Amino acid sequence: MQFLDIISVNIWDILISFANLLIMFLILKRVLFKPVQRMFETRKKQVEGIYAEADESRSAAVSMKQEYESKMASARAEADGLVRSAVQTAQKRSDAIVAEAASQASHLKQKAEEEIAKEKRQMLQDVRGEISDIAVSIASKVVEREINAKDHQGFVDEFIRNVGDKQ
Repeated sequence: MQFLDIISVNIWDILISFANLLIMFLILKRVLFKPVQRMFETRKKQVEGIYAEADESRSAAVSMKQEYESKMASARAEADGLVRSAVQTAQKRSDAIVAEAASQASHLKQKAEEEIAKEKRQMLQDVRGEISDIAVSIASKVVEREINAKDHQGFVDEFIRNVGDKQ
């Protein structure tokens, strides 16, 4: 019959086991479950804070990227404007230099033409003076003696020699 004692159901044992289970549950709940739940809540709040911070950082990064892109577009437009302005200024300066060079060339050409004309007039005056000197010299020799064909030829030859010597 001892065998039946082991299998038998004793109500007091069940109640004591149930009371022990209840006391153990309350102690564990107070000592273990609540601190663990508080730790989980704290960790959950930290994770949510990290996610919120990440979202704020992402939105700030997106806004900074948009601002950067707009500034870059503005800088490109400004650089293009500066390049166009520099090209126009260089073109105007080039045109001015070409015009000035053309003006100087025209002035130098005109001055050279005037110098040539002056030299030509001076040369003609010199030739006229020499011709008149030679003519006077010939006339004085003619007056000194009578001219025949041979003398006439001699005067012409002498005139030609003297014109060659003067130059």
